[in-house]
Amino acid sequence: MPAIIQLPGIPSVNFVVSHRSDGDFNSDVVDRELLNSRRQELVALPWTQLNEVHGLDSQWVDTPGSHDGETGDVIGTDVNNAVLGIWVGDCAPVFLIGEHSLVAVHAGWKGLRDGVLAQAHALMRTHNDVAVHGFVGPHIGRCCYEFSESDLRVMADLFGSIARGVDQFGRPALNVAACIRSFFTSHDIPLTEVGECTGCRAEQYFSHRVRGEQERQIVGVWRTT
Repeated sequence: MPAIIQLPGIPSVNFVVSHRSDGDFNSDVVDRELLNSRRQELVALPWTQLNEVHGLDSQWVDTPGSHDGETGDVIGTDVNNAVLGIWVGDCAPVFLIGEHSLVAVHAGWKGLRDGVLAQAHALMRTHNDVAVHGFVGPHIGRCCYEFSESDLRVMADLFGSIARGVDQFGRPALNVAACIRSFFTSHDIPLTEVGECTGCRAEQYFSHRVRGEQERQIVGVWRTT
């Protein structure tokens, strides 16, 4: 069963987090009709789920369900009852909640390195809104994210020493959560985190890095009236 989450003080904004039992939402491999059926079982509203490529391209949803299947890693909307879906195995599904808009982000380590969160923040500002809260769904924790020293140096140069961690075996690891927190802290945006590791919670989530799984979960956000 999926988890439905609402944030205190923002009753019009809803999140759905799929679990392993809800099926695979990998749009690269799942038949379109089956994908649509699974999404409707989670939330019976029009969905936009992009072809994520670890880039910086964005799409703006003016009509519920528009741009579904197009390429990008950032999606925004200011219309009600339009679900923005981010599908992930270990990358972080990150969301910016504005006064009247929502922006959803697929944030892997390459996206974090290249500024995908800043891109999302700019997209919201371009549509005359500001982020008042952030939300991060389940993603891989430093406990399971062994990382090369060369790439870790790059991330530490960008985010500071907080990017560095050690995994459960004492090896160098990337602390994705700390990198995301630093962005929200630097912009004075309160942040809510699910705080669950996709690598550790095999009964709930798929993980490419830990278990070599091709399946993906999805996290969706939408606003009601």
